[in-house]
Amino acid sequence: MRSYSPSVLAALSAPRLSIAQLVLMTFATGIVALTSANHDIVYAGVTYRGAAGLGAISEIADSPGEVKGLQFEMSGVTSEAIGLALSDSSIVQGAPVVIRLAILSDDGVVLDAPIDWEGTLDTMPVEETGDNCTVAVTAESSAVDFLRGNALTTSNADQQFLYPGDRAFEYVESQANVPIVWPTKQLFMAMR
Repeated sequence: MRSYSPSVLAALSAPRLSIAQLVLMTFATGIVALTSANHDIVYAGVTYRGAAGLGAISEIADSPGEVKGLQFEMSGVTSEAIGLALSDSSIVQGAPVVIRLAILSDDGVVLDAPIDWEGTLDTMPVEETGDNCTVAVTAESSAVDFLRGNALTTSNADQQFLYPGDRAFEYVESQANVPIVWPTKQLFMAMR
């Protein structure tokens, strides 16, 4: 359970709530930090550039047993972002992306910004329409990792791989499928 500071609780109970999405994409060459607000927001030492009206983020609609990706669209992007989108796919693919929902005070200071969505970038194609250029980013949720199976078993080899020197599963294979025979009650009666 998450606990909130008194200032966050006051902002949440106020008649007017100011919120903004903070999108942080971390590439090997640097970061791209954007916000849905129409002004720059500083959070955790990172300046999120105001990008209100320049793009859209698809709805975050995960449900139990089903994890969906996310798509961002940005129009009117800077030449650096276009260069990043046109660069080698290894720079974009697998880059971490974090979306936070920032709760703002009346003067625009971030009171709290819990993580709303987390994942990795997949593709970043560029679409040109006349004089306008749009970058569409697709991302995969980090929750997909929970749906993948585990390749490790309860064998001695896997235990040695994880914890070298641990002998917990040393005799598991030799004892597998060996019947366990319990003595009869006559044996215990004879031992008295």
